[in-house]
Amino acid sequence: MKTLKKFWTVLFVVLAWTVSAPAHAALAVIVNPDNSMAGITAEQAADIFLGRVGVFPNGQRAIPVDQSTGSPARRKFYQSVVKKEGSALKVYWSKLLFTGKGQPPREVGDNADMKSWVGNNPDAIGYVDGKFVDKTVKVLLIIP
Repeated sequence: MKTLKKFWTVLFVVLAWTVSAPAHAALAVIVNPDNSMAGITAEQAADIFLGRVGVFPNGQRAIPVDQSTGSPARRKFYQSVVKKEGSALKVYWSKLLFTGKGQPPREVGDNADMKSWVGNNPDAIGYVDGKFVDKTVKVLLIIP
């Protein structure tokens, strides 16, 4: 009987912790459903978002699109994939802009805006919180 009571107590604590723990949703790197790519590596995505390459690995034009500065998805994407954030990213783009060698990605707003923009632009690549993924976009990479 004591063992059963202990089991239920532990189960209750675990369930309470699981429900109250903050959700850390996966991030999805997305493209238009018509894009022929089946997947992409984090390094390939970083190269596109940093303006190092302007095409997908299959040769199709790639237009990177960012969420608004300060959005949680943008912060997670740049920390996890690009490995640059904040002032380091500003310095990076300032140098490219000054030399005329690149432009930062266009900003489109939040997850819903990103999904809509990418879903309507065949060359676009962006990222959204995983819960926003549906048939209007295609996932190339999941970032846990």
